[in-house]
Amino acid sequence: MIPSPTLPWFELARFRRSRLTRAAVIAVMLVPLFYGAMYVWANLDPTGRLDHVKAAVVNEDQLVEIEGTDGAKQPVAIGRQLAGNLVSNDDDTNYDWVLTDAADARRGLADGDYKAVLTIPENLSAAATSTSGDPAQAVQGRLDLQTNDAVNYINGTIAQTILRAAKGALNAQVTETYLDNVYLSFSDIKGSLTDAAGGASDLADGADQLGVGARKLANGADDLADGASTLADGADDLAAGNRRLADGADEVDRGARTLSDGLGQLQSRTATLPRDTQRLADGSRQVADGTAQVDRLVQGVTSGILGATDGADADIDRLATTLRGLADDCRTDPPPGLDCAAIESAAGRAGDLKTFVRDVRGQATGASQQTRQLADGARQVADGNAELARNVPALVGAIGQARDGAKQLTDGTSQLRKGADAAAAGASRLSGGADQLAAGSTRLADGGDRLVDGAGELSAGARKLADGLRDGSDKVPDYDKAERDRLATTAATPIEDVADRVNPVDNYGAALAPYFISLALWVGAMAIYLLLRPISARAIASTTGSIRVALAGYAPGLAVSVVQVVLLLAVLQGVLGVRPANELLLIGIALATAAVFTAINQMFVALFGGAGRFAALVFVSLQLTSAGGTYPIETAPRFFNLLHDLLPMTYTVHGLRAALAGGTDGVVRDFVVLGVFTALALGVTVIAARRRQTVTLARLHPTLQV
Repeated sequence: MIPSPTLPWFELARFRRSRLTRAAVIAVMLVPLFYGAMYVWANLDPTGRLDHVKAAVVNEDQLVEIEGTDGAKQPVAIGRQLAGNLVSNDDDTNYDWVLTDAADARRGLADGDYKAVLTIPENLSAAATSTSGDPAQAVQGRLDLQTNDAVNYINGTIAQTILRAAKGALNAQVTETYLDNVYLSFSDIKGSLTDAAGGASDLADGADQLGVGARKLANGADDLADGASTLADGADDLAAGNRRLADGADEVDRGARTLSDGLGQLQSRTATLPRDTQRLADGSRQVADGTAQVDRLVQGVTSGILGATDGADADIDRLATTLRGLADDCRTDPPPGLDCAAIESAAGRAGDLKTFVRDVRGQATGASQQTRQLADGARQVADGNAELARNVPALVGAIGQARDGAKQLTDGTSQLRKGADAAAAGASRLSGGADQLAAGSTRLADGGDRLVDGAGELSAGARKLADGLRDGSDKVPDYDKAERDRLATTAATPIEDVADRVNPVDNYGAALAPYFISLALWVGAMAIYLLLRPISARAIASTTGSIRVALAGYAPGLAVSVVQVVLLLAVLQGVLGVRPANELLLIGIALATAAVFTAINQMFVALFGGAGRFAALVFVSLQLTSAGGTYPIETAPRFFNLLHDLLPMTYTVHGLRAALAGGTDGVVRDFVVLGVFTALALGVTVIAARRRQTVTLARLHPTLQV
């Protein structure tokens, strides 16, 4: 299905006939270059050349004088300062401001010599300094900016942005000056309050000296009262403690007597315990020895039984075999007088005899194990009783010692109770005397407290005045020059902003380049099929299939569009300095754009003939307005938002933006959608070629021929 190389070549060979035809092909190749490069060049950096735009500033502000903190008059000329800053500003993102009068400014704004006129009113300085006087006289200053939309609308927006920046800087400067004066006045206020606080402190010191003497008297009385009270409380606590000690001694004495009696009974009852445990140990040893003899006897008997019965099974088996042989012979030839039935019965009972022998062996083995266990248990009991016999005498001796200790404890507690009773009586007498001393000390302390209260009231009044003045002085700040400048700057501009662009581009031209490149390649594709035929007449006249015919018309147009892409990208990067973030992606999306636009323009002309070029113009107008190449598409009416996702230029602009600015989100989708549009356009061209290969009356006599 690939077109023959001769078919596309025939279409391009037509233009080798003369220099004019060859020049036409070259001109078509240069069409996107003129569109794309010129548009990008014209919009490369418009905001960076604002210093070529003249604007007028008219200063009508009147100088005012205000009184400084030192009482001297200070001149203030806010308008002159603002005009000077604008005129002397050489930033290329600001206008070229010219200081002039009102008449010249009006004339220049009307004829376009000045793109903006800023008028500074005569009361600007007065308004800026009105906050330092009567609050009722405070007013806001006003700046008057005029632009002429009949000359340029966008210029008005730019001028307003510049004015807002100048106004913000001016407001911050005025605020800084005002705040600096406020912070400076704090120092004067702080000095006055400090002097007043010093005088109040002197008064408070005199009152404190009076209070010191009164406090010494009151403290002495309080100490005497506290000592007497403490002595009385200590005597009471001592008496109570001695009584509790006597009660405790009684309880310990009763417990010790009870313990001594119990230990005596235990000692009497355990007196024969050593002899009894020794007899028990001896008897246990005899039982263990007897059990051991029985075990040896049983082991011997068991060994004899087992030895005697070791060959019994084999003997019984031979006896049974012999008896069965005799029984068989008896039945065959019974001897006279011999009971064959008895022989057969004896042979049958041989198995019972074998079972009996096995039972005997099992019972003998069990008896051997039981006697062995009995002997081991008897030996363990004998060992335990022997250990008990050895330990019991020590236990009985310890019981005796414990009884002696209990008797000593009883004697000690009796003596302790006698001493505690005597101490309790003495503490009671001491408590009575201490109570009398405490009562007298309390009366003396009350008199001292009343004297202290009088001195304290005088001292408190003087101290309150001193503290109040000192607190007021401490709360008033005192800033040096550096601190005042820093505070004034921060308060005048408390918030700063930092703008950060993700995937930034170098300038305005690079930002609009995706839009201009898409437009240029579309115009280039239209120009290709102004020169080339979308469907070759030679191919139509041949027997070639419609798919080959369509591809034969598409291949030369695609070749020319590839040259257009190469020239356009070379000039944008090499001459205009547009630097893509992804070079390979830029080349790929530009080639995909050229391919889809060439296929769509071929489709329009192949399907509608000359009228297809008009359809291409209509189609590109819909794409340009719905692609979102300049403002975000959300700002456009709903009709263009609906078309945004349905037209190919949307995806060419998005892909070119990703290549130039950075980021690859959605790029695969862009290639897929552009491939689908290319395939659909070629499919429609195939249908148009098939229709061309069929001769109809309408084709012979067309209604409209362009």
